[in-house]
Amino acid sequence: MTAVRVPPDLLRQSVSRLSAADRNETAVPSYTHVNPLIRRLFWKRLEAAVDLAQLRHGDRVLDFGTGSGILLPTLQAGGAEVWATDLDVSPARSLTAALRLDTRIVAPEEYDDWRAEHAGTLNVIMALDVFEHLAEGELASVTGQLRPLLAPGGRLVVSGPTETPAYKLGRFLAGFRNVYHYRSVFDIDAQLRTDWAVEEARFLPRFPRAFLLTRYVPRGAPRE
Repeated sequence: MTAVRVPPDLLRQSVSRLSAADRNETAVPSYTHVNPLIRRLFWKRLEAAVDLAQLRHGDRVLDFGTGSGILLPTLQAGGAEVWATDLDVSPARSLTAALRLDTRIVAPEEYDDWRAEHAGTLNVIMALDVFEHLAEGELASVTGQLRPLLAPGGRLVVSGPTETPAYKLGRFLAGFRNVYHYRSVFDIDAQLRTDWAVEEARFLPRFPRAFLLTRYVPRGAPRE
């Protein structure tokens, strides 16, 4: 599925009130980078994630850690019913308002009640470049809260940076100097495999391997 390309000015506007470090976490500087190769890599990563999700019209999807909301137009273009949440939902609110999307934004203070209400109803959870920001001990807790949201046949799509020397060199050459990742995607994958089974995984690009994208299903969960 081809990603819906959000105009760069709208992306920048959506995160304009964030600090420089927080803007980097949303990846907007990469999606709007002056270097076309960097822009292409990040849009291809988003398209690969949506492809892995195997979205069907009418699927109920949560964009967990939505950031700027850049994924939301693509999810809705595929006919999904979409919710989005993050620690700060103001960028996503700004973008969805500008694009007139009907995504439901779930604020942090609403999240616990929302989870209880939507248990067992979701087909897909997207968590793109989110889990590397979680501090030690948080990953199991967060994914443990996500698992009960999935309906039979539900899947979790995760993307994360490899943190290899080539990846770090690429970040440096692209002009990103701050460090805000607690772990690599390999650490995340090893921990997730305790409770989740891998259905498919892809590196992007094939060389150098900057990102690993994986579709998981809960171990022992009933299938559709």
